[in-house]
Amino acid sequence: MSGYFPILRQRVRKRTFRSLFLFVTSRCNSLCRTCFYFDKLNSKDDLTFDQIRRISETAPPFEKLWLSGGEPFLRDELPEIVALFTRNNRVANINLPTNGLLQERIFRSVDRMLALAPNVSIDLNFSLDGLANTHDAIRGVPNNFRRTLETIREAEKRYANVPRLRRNVLTVITRENYNEIVELGLRLAAEAKLSGQYFEIVRGETPDADLKRLQREDVAALHRRLMPFHRHYARRLFAHLPPGVRQFATMYYLGNLRFHFDLHESCLEQPRKWPMPCTAGETTIVIDHNGRFRACEMREIVGNLADYEFDIPAALASAAMRDEVEAIRNANCWCTHSCFIQESSKFSPRVQLFTIPWAWLRQRRQKLPEMPLRDIERFRALETV
Repeated sequence: MSGYFPILRQRVRKRTFRSLFLFVTSRCNSLCRTCFYFDKLNSKDDLTFDQIRRISETAPPFEKLWLSGGEPFLRDELPEIVALFTRNNRVANINLPTNGLLQERIFRSVDRMLALAPNVSIDLNFSLDGLANTHDAIRGVPNNFRRTLETIREAEKRYANVPRLRRNVLTVITRENYNEIVELGLRLAAEAKLSGQYFEIVRGETPDADLKRLQREDVAALHRRLMPFHRHYARRLFAHLPPGVRQFATMYYLGNLRFHFDLHESCLEQPRKWPMPCTAGETTIVIDHNGRFRACEMREIVGNLADYEFDIPAALASAAMRDEVEAIRNANCWCTHSCFIQESSKFSPRVQLFTIPWAWLRQRRQKLPEMPLRDIERFRALETV
């Protein structure tokens, strides 16, 4: 029974600071039409390493560090930044996105991270937003798909025996790619030994607004076809656990992902209140590449950390952030941002103990939409891999 207790403790918790979203650089080597940060890229005012060290030194212990950019691997001191937060703040998990274009630089940096932070788990998330032509068109880089896939396959060889480094693919759903996302998922499940593939709705103000023209019924049908991928990866993710703990962990994992899909669908066309309060600005803070901070990536700048001597507790306790937290309660800005859905849901006993288990039960009962026999057979193959 002792194996259940860590899982149970994660279900209900006090509302305290748990997650930092840190844009480690504005530098980027892509031209993504989905990027909500596009107007800030390739600036010349990135935080210095000493400023980031001050942020880490002032922050209390917290659980998760979400790194962003730009392309994070263009930050030379990325491994040292990871080491700072694992050493000073006892961070347990690093979420690290990449476009996968800089293979040698990525591996050199990851190797050093693993050495400098021996107790942290890392989610290395490669971006693939469709099959080759579509992905390259969305990302604005010729041969991006091929190069990223090569990096994924090489990462499999290098890190197959490093369980604390999870190798995932993150796919952004847009009007331009949603008809081929299932095919992408089937190919990756068959050919790449990933830890997971995750799916987000394009969000924020993007360079190409047409990519956001999605219909709720189309997204809902796509989500039903994506749940088998999550079941496939859940079997791989929890295979090492004892049977009872494995079933319990799988239930929450799949229920949580179905819960995210539910909110993606309900908030796609207009904001609709979540079943829990948004805790942005209370349990999380977003720090832009230049030290300006926000409660959420989708909201306006609240202040500049330089005015608070790069002291996170001081920024969180500031009158400006208190006003922002109060504004969020009344803003009707409910969104599809999974990172903040995930962080906020952790602090709702009702969601953790009732909504997520119910979502897990519903996804078990959902039938796949009609599809060609060939695809049905490929989906069935997922159940045996």
